[in-house]
Amino acid sequence: MKAAILGYGKSGKAAEALLKLDGYTDITVFDDGDNSYKNISEFTDTYDIVAVSPGVNLRIYPNAPEKFTSEIELAQKHKPAGAKVIGITGTNGKSTVTTLTAQVLSKAGVKSEACGNIGLTYGECVQGESKDCYVVELSSFQTGMLHEFAADCAIVTNLAEDHMDRYRDMDDYADDKMNLVKYIKDGGRLIIEDEPYLVKKTSFYKGETVKIDPKLQGFPKLEGTKLDFGRFFVDVAKFPLNGGHNIMNLSYALLAADALCKFEGDVTYLVDGLKGLPHRCEYVDTINGVEWINDSKGTNLHSTLTALKGFDKGVLVILGGKDKNGDFSVLVDVLNEKAALVVAYGKAGEKIENTLKDRVKVPVIRVKDMVEAVNVCFKNAKAGEKVVLSPACASFDLYKGFEHRGEHFCELVKALKKG
Repeated sequence: MKAAILGYGKSGKAAEALLKLDGYTDITVFDDGDNSYKNISEFTDTYDIVAVSPGVNLRIYPNAPEKFTSEIELAQKHKPAGAKVIGITGTNGKSTVTTLTAQVLSKAGVKSEACGNIGLTYGECVQGESKDCYVVELSSFQTGMLHEFAADCAIVTNLAEDHMDRYRDMDDYADDKMNLVKYIKDGGRLIIEDEPYLVKKTSFYKGETVKIDPKLQGFPKLEGTKLDFGRFFVDVAKFPLNGGHNIMNLSYALLAADALCKFEGDVTYLVDGLKGLPHRCEYVDTINGVEWINDSKGTNLHSTLTALKGFDKGVLVILGGKDKNGDFSVLVDVLNEKAALVVAYGKAGEKIENTLKDRVKVPVIRVKDMVEAVNVCFKNAKAGEKVVLSPACASFDLYKGFEHRGEHFCELVKALKKG
């Protein structure tokens, strides 16, 4: 039996290991980024099975395989019998929801692991120690390629424009995301944000759909520090992550875990000590009564908008980096509500300044780089305020990636504290 792999990154390598487990010994790799292999354009469909990596856009190849599989589907066949699967997708927040869900389940006694488009691939996980539940983060590129899959629960955190270099329009992008919903098992739970476009896009699903109120005033209901789901509740004073949007992320995680465990009463023990991911509204330090928050993963406007909505008034916001052709005017209302100062840096700095300076109530200061941005915030911040790096841009003008950017920000903050 002959197999081909299109794209030999992390997912492609995991697919190769799984194909070998399935008995394929004649495996040909196609990859445009490695001269050791043929280019993907040279592929001809003469194989018994073709595993396509999510980074490969089949639409641009006229010789693309009609029938293909992916590392996700190969992994699904190798998961332990009886193990549950929670599939998580959405534009923003899915990585945090994935890691929180796995932690909540583990606290509830369900041996779980976060995987997929985060950390270990699904394929790597199913080849390791057996788990009771696999919590799988899926990008639109991965959900769009599903043909054979089965999820006991699925989450779609939200929908906003992203990857428009690969999709024709918003509907095209959303349709790939919604493909996950088709693979929820009978009796499975779908959890979504209660937002009109997303509700419409998931209306074809006839199973249990749980809608989360983004204001947390309907379901679930946040009263003081009590997050109430009716049958169970938690005290979010014990939840260590910053920002109101992380209460939303926690709500997804709790409802997904509840689909498997059926919680009752006070389950605050499930949220005490949970850990978030680096660079996602990550607390860095407090200096002279000012909190410094690293949200370098805020690489698009929707992510930054969501993060800022989760803070109280008095935020010094650092925006900038490499523009994704975004319309920064969408931030005007939230900046007028929350911001004490806006600092714009990097390649997008001039565009951000020009867009916002006459439309927001607070000063907009343009600087060259992160060093100047941090120094300006340090000089202007007052006790009780927060400095939040949430750039709404890619990082590739000055950094290798959002992690590199966030690490530099943290280093600069730590240097401030040392004096």
